[in-house]
Amino acid sequence: MHAYRPNHYQALGVPRSADAEAIRAAYRAQAKELHPDLSEGSSNEAFLRLQEAYDVLRDPERRASYDETLAREAAMAEAVRQTAHRPPPLRRPTPQRTPSRLPRRIVGLRRFLAAIALVVIVTGVIVVWQLVFSPEPEPILIVKVDRDRDRRPALPADPGILTKEVDRGVQAQIERVEAAKKRIETQLSELDAHKPAATSPPVKTPTMTAPRVQCTGRGTNIVMTRDKDSAKVSYDGGPPVQPRISDLGTGTVLVSRFESSNKIAIGFTKGDRATQLLLFDEAGHVLQTFSVECTAAAF
Repeated sequence: MHAYRPNHYQALGVPRSADAEAIRAAYRAQAKELHPDLSEGSSNEAFLRLQEAYDVLRDPERRASYDETLAREAAMAEAVRQTAHRPPPLRRPTPQRTPSRLPRRIVGLRRFLAAIALVVIVTGVIVVWQLVFSPEPEPILIVKVDRDRDRRPALPADPGILTKEVDRGVQAQIERVEAAKKRIETQLSELDAHKPAATSPPVKTPTMTAPRVQCTGRGTNIVMTRDKDSAKVSYDGGPPVQPRISDLGTGTVLVSRFESSNKIAIGFTKGDRATQLLLFDEAGHVLQTFSVECTAAAF
């Protein structure tokens, strides 16, 4: 019988004639719903099947090979269907041995044996096709690189202890960033309400040191570009918008309010390519914080 082979077009919900842009859009829409870290109740197996389908269909060579395999399987299924519906060949009775009219039991037995023989032949053809002509599945190599193995401390025996320590450190960092953000917003409100004195130094917004910075992580893609003295941010392929950039005074720059719902902020450490992405809810509380990798130092 046929081994399990997922239908990548059905997994993405696109027709076989879909182009690369439609496949990419369908993957992004379902990835936000099936990613275990972004959607509660989603299974890792469903997201892996979605990722496998996207990896095959976005590569022209792998997609062409996959389409040929689907065509061969469809042709094989059609041949089997036609063979199953083909009536057995008629045999002329021998006048010397077979009477003019056979008993019903003998006719029924012959039909039963012919059906068994047909099933055995079809099963043999399918097994031979799978062993000889079916392509081997491409192996997926997963490599885990530990860059800072020599500098990291030994992990505790209980993974739960490590998880609690990481959560405690992340929460402390979030609280420091939130406190600094509130101080900056208070200062900005005071500056808007009262004009600064002539001797007060002007509040200067941090400027980008690189013309273009791209940060990616956990399926999120953020692009920052510098246009003269202002910066623009594009979130997951969206239109470039102008964010609010604040220097928290601790060597950290906060880039926020660059989405219509104001649920996303980025914390950059000056001179460092690694940064933290914060996701907020409607009340302004931090829901998720995870690291993203940037192509260059932004500030």
